[in-house]
Amino acid sequence: MSRSNDTREKLLLQARLLTWAHGYSNVSLREIAQSAGVDVALISRYFGGKRALFEATLQGAFAMPPVNNVNELVEAIVRIFVSTPREVGDPSVLQLMVMNARDPEVGEMVRHAQSENMQNALEALIGDPARAALLMSVILGFSIVEKSLCLSGIPHHTAPEYEVQIRHMITAALNCPVA
Repeated sequence: MSRSNDTREKLLLQARLLTWAHGYSNVSLREIAQSAGVDVALISRYFGGKRALFEATLQGAFAMPPVNNVNELVEAIVRIFVSTPREVGDPSVLQLMVMNARDPEVGEMVRHAQSENMQNALEALIGDPARAALLMSVILGFSIVEKSLCLSGIPHHTAPEYEVQIRHMITAALNCPVA
């Protein structure tokens, strides 16, 4: 990797780590540059500014796994929950949404990226916006509960019971009668 690509990737990684975890408005360009170990002027050189750098962190953030039907969707979501690393400090899409979806400067950008890349794909596959919204709510709600409350009734993500619980909740959301 060239030095300029290496610098660009360091800035992207640190921007993702910091803005997704702490919120766009709560992180300065200096903090991002310092964390990446580069001069703050390089952010303008590579990205044009803070907003464009943040926008670059959104690339691929809401990518949907390639699926052809609802059954494949259920299995893909289960695989994501079971296989996602849980190391402390790794930025997550959940953190991105919680910390930035209501931000006055970038909230609309985050909501639009989620809608265009994830929600619209779910609605097209499921065929019902209400069920797609319910599924997204279940996924996000379970993620928040698992990461923050550590409820004793939720098994470790490597336990077979965990996979059963996830599959059940996803299937229930997809089969729930909606008005």
